[in-house]
Amino acid sequence: MTAENASPLLQVEGLSQRFAVERDVFGRPSQWLEAVDRVSLDLRRGETLGIVGESGCGKSTLARSILRLTPPSAGRVVFDGVDLATADAATLRRMRARMQIVMQDPFSALNPRRTVGASIGDGLSGPGRRARVRELLEKVGLSPEDARRFPNEFSGGQRQRICIARALGPGPDLLIADEAVSALDVSVQAQILNLLAGLRQDFGLSFLFISHNLSVVRAFCDRIAVMYLGRIVETGPTEAIFNDPVHPYTRALISAVPIPVPGRHRAARAQLLPGDVPSPLNPPSGCRFRTRCPHADAGCAATAPALDPVAAERHVACLRLPVLPRGPVWQAPDTKEAASC
Repeated sequence: MTAENASPLLQVEGLSQRFAVERDVFGRPSQWLEAVDRVSLDLRRGETLGIVGESGCGKSTLARSILRLTPPSAGRVVFDGVDLATADAATLRRMRARMQIVMQDPFSALNPRRTVGASIGDGLSGPGRRARVRELLEKVGLSPEDARRFPNEFSGGQRQRICIARALGPGPDLLIADEAVSALDVSVQAQILNLLAGLRQDFGLSFLFISHNLSVVRAFCDRIAVMYLGRIVETGPTEAIFNDPVHPYTRALISAVPIPVPGRHRAARAQLLPGDVPSPLNPPSGCRFRTRCPHADAGCAATAPALDPVAAERHVACLRLPVLPRGPVWQAPDTKEAASC
């Protein structure tokens, strides 16, 4: 559902988010945690963009900053031509109704003291509110009679369906799924992904799909943005990145994906990165990945690489592009093989 010639629905330009973690005796910040650093991306209408990376790389903070649940420290977020930083309160309310989020944990996302119908109806108004709640419950595969029940009467997968119904209530154009299936059993994950795919088609939704499960991202997303320690290091069409990952971090991530079919071998050996992820309290100078990169040299410590084009719709942030290895490191099974297992 990619609309390549349309203007982006969402544009993020130089977005940064940092938090004061220590203050001096005068109450002034003395140490900062840099959660997101100068991130730029765009999302087309009807497109699904996957944000991937290790836990703690800033994916969820990026999502909250885009929605202005946490106002960003710097940068711009433009939604359907409106700069959210300069929009007045009434405009921001209208824009927020068109940008909804489904959180990771369905068990804490719903108020246990309110019925399901009351929670879904929060974003609705008018005389048709009750009928709309029942319609949304049916849309996500639940019974309209469930509107009178409380969250503790539902399983995790059912609660996530309720959260999705609540997000659909205001009629959004953009749905941010922040690890929306990671807390669920594998079989339930598949059901929720199928539900989201159907809703994407029925409502023409654009998705910002945040996940650390690369197999799920490959199946669900049109494009991918790979994050490391608060920065985006590679972007491009999903199959292009899986078939030819360029950045060393992207290659290491994809090489670590388990092979789902017995007897199927990787296209290359799994790449183990040395050391640990640096602390966002004191990130490395220059390229943040340089302390773990097998191709880093002295120049990587002096200059922070920009996202440069390497092919059509492909961008990579690396100063050592000419010497990087290329080619596939992991391949998905074909349909016949998967069905026989």
